Amino acid sequence: MTVGNIRMETTSFWVQIWGAPFDMVSPQVAKEVGSQLGEVKEVEWKNRKDNISMFMRVQVALPISKPIRRGGFIVGSDGVKSWVSFKYERLPIFCHYCGLLGHDLKHCAAHYAVEKKGGRVDYQYGDFLRASGGGLRASVSKDAS
Repeated sequence: MTVGNIRMETTSFWVQIWGAPFDMVSPQVAKEVGSQLGEVKEVEWKNRKDNISMFMRVQVALPISKPIRRGGFIVGSDGVKSWVSFKYERLPIFCHYCGLLGHDLKHCAAHYAVEKKGGRVDYQYGDFLRASGGGLRASVSKDAS
């Protein structure tokens, strides 16, 4: 095995899930949301119920060939859809135009092509996807059932 024949297909991140209704904040919901992003490695859970969490945390192996996700919808126990936002801890360089990891705007072929044509450039991604500190970690479980 040499460096030339090693293929990296995923990378693991702790993802914070913000904006879930209070009754949906649980390790099981975090695991389900995380499984929509990639392979769930770990789920954070809190032992004390009186410690209200502002977000859920899940460690996910994300496919590096796909854009990072900004958020998604979850359906609450009352049947109402709610948008949850994702923030990624220790997010490395990524493109604010295409959302792929590993390059920035200066090195994005898609961004260059749009700018060269003089088209309007919409940036769907940005530093708002970076988590500002993960806070204190609670217990972590590999199985959130």
